[in-house]
Amino acid sequence: MPKVRFVPLDKVVEIKSGETLFKAARVNGIPLGSSCRGDCVCGWCKVEIVKGMENLSQPEECEKKLMVSGNYGEHERVACSTRVFGDVSITTGYW
Repeated sequence: MPKVRFVPLDKVVEIKSGETLFKAARVNGIPLGSSCRGDCVCGWCKVEIVKGMENLSQPEECEKKLMVSGNYGEHERVACSTRVFGDVSITTGYW
C-alpha cells in the first residue's frame, strides 16, 4: 500500500492504491483547505509534491482548469483530484 508523508507535520499514513491525496488527509485527521468538499471546484486543496510525483495520476480536466486559473507551479497539484499509486511526500501552505 502506498504511503503519504505530510511534510512538515511529519506524519506518514498508508492508503489504498488509487485513493486521492484529499481522502488520505481527511480520513487521517489531517487538515486540508477546501470549500467544495473535494469536488474539484475550488482549488483550495492545493498541495506541493515534495517527492514522488511519478507515483501520482495524470491531471484530469477539472484539475487542469484549476491549475491554470490558480497559477499552479510545476510541483503543485489539486489534492481532491490527484490519485496516489506509490509513495509520495507533500506539503501545503495551509499547515
